[in-house]
Amino acid sequence: MGFSKYFLSISLCLLFVFSFSSVPAKANFNADLGAITPLACPEVGTYTTSYKSKTTSRKTEFTHLASNSSSSPDSVTRSVSITHSATVNLGGEATFKALVAGAKINANVGYGYNKTKTLSTTWSVPKGRWKLTAGSSWVKSTGTRYKVVPPCNLSNATTVTANYTYATWSDKIQQ
Repeated sequence: MGFSKYFLSISLCLLFVFSFSSVPAKANFNADLGAITPLACPEVGTYTTSYKSKTTSRKTEFTHLASNSSSSPDSVTRSVSITHSATVNLGGEATFKALVAGAKINANVGYGYNKTKTLSTTWSVPKGRWKLTAGSSWVKSTGTRYKVVPPCNLSNATTVTANYTYATWSDKIQQ
């Protein structure tokens, strides 16, 4: 009985060793080609963008003076045309996306959009005179766009700017 256990354990060990050594290694050719490590060189002839800074601002696109002589609040609803935009001065969508990612504030429309949208906005107006306003919130994101040249150098540094909306807003100020 002892011999058969010994023989079985030796057979299993040999099977285990030879099964791993006889299988050829396969390279993973289905790797995600979009995932570039920080030390990898982008393809020569392409462009790469590095983010530098951002500023935010608000643009007032609607103003209305409302009066309420009653002690109970009044409701004022208006159709308001608000600008929505997502543009970059140079480089297209890839440059735009790099600058948005750097700014860490997402655009509220897709790249290339530059139109006004009409929104219905309602204010609750207490007793008194009120200035009702509405508009859009903007990001100006800047960076530098480089061309990749051989062997793996960056040249033609050009300042790039993305301007885009990220929100709409409304407000009321007592007069």
